[in-house]
Amino acid sequence: MPSRKPFCFPRALLPSLALLLLVAACAPRLQTSAWVTRFDLDTPEKAASVCSEAKQAGFDQLLVQVRGRGDAMYQSEIAPRAENLAQAPADFDPLGQLLGDCAPLPLHAWLNTYYLWGDTTPPDSAEHPGHPSQPWILTDNTGRPVSSYSEQEKRLGWIEGSYADPASAEYRALFIQAVKELLTRYPVAGIHLDFIRYPGAGYGKSDALADKFARVWGVDPRLLPEHLNTESINAWLAGTQPPADRILTMAALFWNEFRAGQVTQLLREVRHALDQHGDTTISLSAAVFPEPSGAYLENGQEWQAWAGEGLVDALYPMAYFGESDRVANQLREITLNTPRPPKVALWAGLGALSKGKEGLGDEARIAGEYGYDGVALFSLGHILKKSTAAPWVESVRAPRRNTARAEHDREKPLRTAPPTFAPPNLQSLQAIVRKGLGGAGPPRDLEAKLALRLEEYAQAREQAIPQTLKLLKTWAITLPENLDLGGIFRYASPLDSPARRQEQEKLCEKGCQRLLAGEELATVAREISQDSSKSMGGLLAPRFLDPLNPQDRELARLPPHSVSRVMRVANGFWCYRVQGSTPGRKIPFCEAPWEAKRILFRRALSERMGAGE
Repeated sequence: MPSRKPFCFPRALLPSLALLLLVAACAPRLQTSAWVTRFDLDTPEKAASVCSEAKQAGFDQLLVQVRGRGDAMYQSEIAPRAENLAQAPADFDPLGQLLGDCAPLPLHAWLNTYYLWGDTTPPDSAEHPGHPSQPWILTDNTGRPVSSYSEQEKRLGWIEGSYADPASAEYRALFIQAVKELLTRYPVAGIHLDFIRYPGAGYGKSDALADKFARVWGVDPRLLPEHLNTESINAWLAGTQPPADRILTMAALFWNEFRAGQVTQLLREVRHALDQHGDTTISLSAAVFPEPSGAYLENGQEWQAWAGEGLVDALYPMAYFGESDRVANQLREITLNTPRPPKVALWAGLGALSKGKEGLGDEARIAGEYGYDGVALFSLGHILKKSTAAPWVESVRAPRRNTARAEHDREKPLRTAPPTFAPPNLQSLQAIVRKGLGGAGPPRDLEAKLALRLEEYAQAREQAIPQTLKLLKTWAITLPENLDLGGIFRYASPLDSPARRQEQEKLCEKGCQRLLAGEELATVAREISQDSSKSMGGLLAPRFLDPLNPQDRELARLPPHSVSRVMRVANGFWCYRVQGSTPGRKIPFCEAPWEAKRILFRRALSERMGAGE
């Protein structure tokens, strides 16, 4: 066999090759950061190890958790000392030590904003912000404080623990004091806010706020649809919803805007505190849900508007979960649909808790392609349980391209919500719709469509709504049938690939077949379901059936102990097992649970306005 000659570049091409290598070497790279949880900072030895590892790995900055549960991982006269420091020396100051040991690495103080407590046992001290006696504890639709929830109720309500009510001016004042104290005592590089949101759509409708909303809008917000999405908003805009649903959707949009205004007000006050402090090098950033439409509609987190108004210096969309297709779609949609000033940086939050460094490296390259400024890994502690941090940092330090992005002046930036109720108008409704659609370009003839929706609501506000409420309150009503259900759920994001959605549907179908074959619900749920009820035998909260909901009508026809087909919902797939049912009974409307009132009001309003045009 003839020998193979080594390949040599022609001498004339060597200068061009050298230039290409130089350009590649000089290409900007993604900056790197990591979240460091309080559990990795609760002894002097752990804090020293964090700094040693971070500096050796070459991180550009760290986000260190100094307020996890309304408390302080630092010396404070405002916040109680963190309970996870109970075994540490009394003079141990985690933040103080970190600032010394990690120098010159910039440290951003990570504060959980509204999240106060995560256990079922509340703090002992009545002075703790999460103590049940505090006036700012968030309540649910029944007026019950979330601090009283059992572990099962927390899981069924998709809430991590006790929260402060974003509408509480008292809590905002306390939080701002904590921020000012931090800025005064510690040379941090930034303030980083997490849990700056409501826990879900079903929270925050206190009696006082409901009364205020009803005076402006003519309807109690607890009678409105809790869950909106881009599909329902587009149907509302197009006029394809029944007349009553169009009225309810519009009022629900304005209620969501009010909730967002409560969250944003705290951010404005933190921004003001930083501006007053005077050090312009201290940045303000926030960790946010990666799909802006859902973050706004479900959690009152209007972070695209925060960026548009320059209220933050950086955003960290937490794209922790899902395969690379979902992460890529999330990162792309954010850059395409979020007009922002040049000073507002984007950091891709990637999940080291469940992925390897190779997968994170692929996701970092995607972030670089879309022009992100940096990558933040959650979390450093999870990385260190697997290996040293250096290989992980190297894997995500991908090239950063200056790709095209939504220009700040291409169209008006998204407006943040006011903290007070305002009468409906065309300008505010345009902003609400854009946020509800995730910042995507507005549909054609948007102004004309919104003007029509406003006119429809004005008429209903004067006639159909008060007439319907009067009728319901005059006579005894019959409660809807109440179904006891269990089930299995597989999550599917709208941004997942078709193949992933199909895979999730097949897994749900597999669970369905096992239930039909007689397997125990608890066993199947534990092995297949992705709902939080999997740890409770797959049992769900009792459900009033809505006769205007096609899936509820289908469930109503199933006998006890039977299994439904796989049902598609906005965020995935369900297969239900009917455990039993309770027929409706006659009671006064005012005594009915809010879930039942919402169904009855929708049905009565639909009958009054007609099922279609």
